Amino acid sequence: MTEWGLFTASDMSTIARATALAERLTQAYFGLAQDEWTNWPCGVFTLKQIDHELYREDTFAQVIRYRDSSPRSGDNRQADAFGIVLQDPNILQALLRSTDHDLWTIGLFLLTHELIHIVRFRRFNVDFFASESDRDREEELVQEMTREILSGVSNTDLILSLYGPNFDRIDQVIRPDEGVLNAHIRVPVRELRC
Repeated sequence: MTEWGLFTASDMSTIARATALAERLTQAYFGLAQDEWTNWPCGVFTLKQIDHELYREDTFAQVIRYRDSSPRSGDNRQADAFGIVLQDPNILQALLRSTDHDLWTIGLFLLTHELIHIVRFRRFNVDFFASESDRDREEELVQEMTREILSGVSNTDLILSLYGPNFDRIDQVIRPDEGVLNAHIRVPVRELRC
């Protein structure tokens, strides 16, 4: 971790490993064929790689939709792609406030959660620009799927209990603040207490 709150090379290696496992778990959960999975352009970005307008001080991650101009096997058309923007300063601050978490666990949780959204946008035609009430229902559904996918994975029990559907219990452990309206979902901000 750096004093500026950006991921280091070591942190990015951890995120790459968490991404690989999140992809495998999500692919297996939805029964996606390898070719279906690889045909869906999806990138994972950090603050160093994105336009600073995409930085949100009150979220850990968000899904973005963009035009992918890289050519696909003989097809020169641009395609819609989805990406996950990890808000590294926010993630690192949460890690500094707690000795109970590590980057691997938080990264795995965030990436799995956001990949579920992307699968639902792609395969189940969930509206990326849905109304706030539809986004809230979608968030509850994705949260439950995240819990199902990660239950039993080492070190995920605490993070699942903090960011689960039981908000009364969460309030005892974390402090909810104002939320932010992302492009796809309203993400409540929760700061882990030391």
